[in-house]
Amino acid sequence: MIVSTFGFAGTTGSPSFVRVELRFERGILFRISGFSSQAAKASHARIRSALISCGQRWPGKAITVNLAPAELSRTSTSFDLPIVLAILASRGVITPTALTHIASAGELGLDGSIRPWQTSIFENPLSLTSQLSDSNKIKTLISPPLNGYSEPRYPHETFTHLSNLIAYLKSSSSQTLSNSIFLPKTSSKSTIPIQNEITFDNIQGEETAKRMAIISAAGSHDLIMLGPPGSGKTVLAKCIHSLLPDLSQKSHSECTSIHAAAGHLFNPNSKRPPWQAPHSSTNLNGLIGSWSNLKSRGVIPGAWSLAHNGVLFLDEFAEFSRGTLEACRAPLESHTISLVRAAGSSELPASALLIAALNPCPCGRGTGRSKSCSCQEGEIKRYLRKISGPVADRIAIHLELGHENTDHSYTHISSNSIPWKEARKTVARVRKWYLEHPGDDRFLQGPQITSKAADLLRSCRKVLKLSHRGLHHVRSVALTSALVDKSPAIEVEHLAEAGTSRLFDRKTWLR
Repeated sequence: MIVSTFGFAGTTGSPSFVRVELRFERGILFRISGFSSQAAKASHARIRSALISCGQRWPGKAITVNLAPAELSRTSTSFDLPIVLAILASRGVITPTALTHIASAGELGLDGSIRPWQTSIFENPLSLTSQLSDSNKIKTLISPPLNGYSEPRYPHETFTHLSNLIAYLKSSSSQTLSNSIFLPKTSSKSTIPIQNEITFDNIQGEETAKRMAIISAAGSHDLIMLGPPGSGKTVLAKCIHSLLPDLSQKSHSECTSIHAAAGHLFNPNSKRPPWQAPHSSTNLNGLIGSWSNLKSRGVIPGAWSLAHNGVLFLDEFAEFSRGTLEACRAPLESHTISLVRAAGSSELPASALLIAALNPCPCGRGTGRSKSCSCQEGEIKRYLRKISGPVADRIAIHLELGHENTDHSYTHISSNSIPWKEARKTVARVRKWYLEHPGDDRFLQGPQITSKAADLLRSCRKVLKLSHRGLHHVRSVALTSALVDKSPAIEVEHLAEAGTSRLFDRKTWLR
């Protein structure tokens, strides 16, 4: 008799259901298709010891296990649990029909304990939901408790010991497993208030920078800041993170999936967006992700994907390696990261708000205008040329801090009268409007540009020699500025505000 159940395989962040088929034969061998002899021996030792620890006999027959489809990676220790359940069903300890609609995963200990495997694939509810709806067979998920949660966030049963699972499957409740329905659970826990929130009260002056921070957070516009040490770049980045609204249930589930794939715990009790601030020594793999040498581990998300739906703060931007900086092009443009290797390909989400900060020169005290700056003009240009034109062009807002002549108001718009709570409400209102008007529809349904503002836009493109991408950034920032002010139209002031934020497009800004 052949007993069939389901397990898991595939790379992290992209789980796949695998059919586990088992049959007893004459002999004493233990074979698993797709496993090396050493991996099969290790699995055999864990399963045999776990059964004996639970008071079950090891069948004195040869056991052949087939894992299908054959092209998927099948070297994970998570197959211990479905294999042992298939053995128990073949011996009659549990009914084979009880496993028909079950998918399980877990590594067995010698004492019968069920432990989390190397990658917590259950923490990707979007992929699991789609696969369950297509198969119409798998109705129940079984695993050990994952990622340290006090209770499972998704609809699957959790067990810590094999004996408890056997008793559960033998009980009358197992008869209702095939009738259960896979529905997403909603967390009953309330959102934890923001602790040690960084607000504009921590920044003295820099009203223009505060205004641009609100616009950046409201429109999800990437921002690069240039200023000497102590000018408030890091504090302003934390202010932008504090301005972002709480995550929705869907966004929180996406963040949980990505962090679980990296082996991290994303706090289930907090709805705050993620914050990632990697050191400037972070290499290419640490920023955009990499493939693990272990096939069962698959793709490991980098800092950019870990900041999905949140903020990625890259301080000392010019100190990152050139290859790491150039790798920022794709996620800045498409908000996804495609990793292609000989072992396969994977696409990681990377919709994070990038906030970059760098010093104006190697000594950090100025840009050639300050008397305290000891750098030559050539040194300054070589330092800033580490930020290539294509990378700077993909960043919507360029901001300079820490100079008296940068704190002037080049427009009559000011954020002095906006309290912090009002600023957060404004950001939430504008972001909600953007969600309701995706794509180019926002330019048609939102505030329209006036004739004078259109003339200024054409002059701005001619003087700054903006690319099509740069022109789109200016229009987008101007639109967000108008939405922040609840203006019925995009006025000249909004265009001026957006145009002067293209710092790296100005040829004379170094002098």
